[in-house]
Amino acid sequence: MKFILSLFIFFLMIPVAFADYLDDVKNLGYVSGTGIACNAERYKSYEFIARAYLVSAARSDEEQEKGMYEYNTAKAEAFLYKLKDGLWDCAETNQRFNQQKIFQTKIYKNGKLKMPDGKIIRPRRNYDVSLVYDKNVNEREHLLSYYEKIVAGQKRKIKQEGIYDKIREAERTAR
Repeated sequence: MKFILSLFIFFLMIPVAFADYLDDVKNLGYVSGTGIACNAERYKSYEFIARAYLVSAARSDEEQEKGMYEYNTAKAEAFLYKLKDGLWDCAETNQRFNQQKIFQTKIYKNGKLKMPDGKIIRPRRNYDVSLVYDKNVNEREHLLSYYEKIVAGQKRKIKQEGIYDKIREAERTAR
């Protein structure tokens, strides 16, 4: 009976741990998107650490794949939101971004991480950490290009629907 109860508790805890990982990487993605939108000077270091965490903390390839999807989605959402916001308050955002404790994380060649709180994260298998992130890629330009495509598509749609004409007509009649 104790064995069955222990097994039951174990299986109840699996989704919670999985959710914690996904929540962690999603939050890292939101911070990353804001940092890249505001052109934070320590962005590339942050991205390297966040991706190392994403790979090292995943308990399976499937979890890592879901984590990468959640991370990139959150990153893109935060980036687009910050652009729509007019990059408001980027000076303060950059200051807070550059002072995060995540920069105190130690990364070892085999993928092991020592977090600022002293917690050690060992990857499920060793990997070459230098392959986690290419610092030479200009992600900001890719995201800006993506944003411009979205805005152009929205403008095309608005023009097709005649919304500009309706606004102009409403302005004329309101005078």
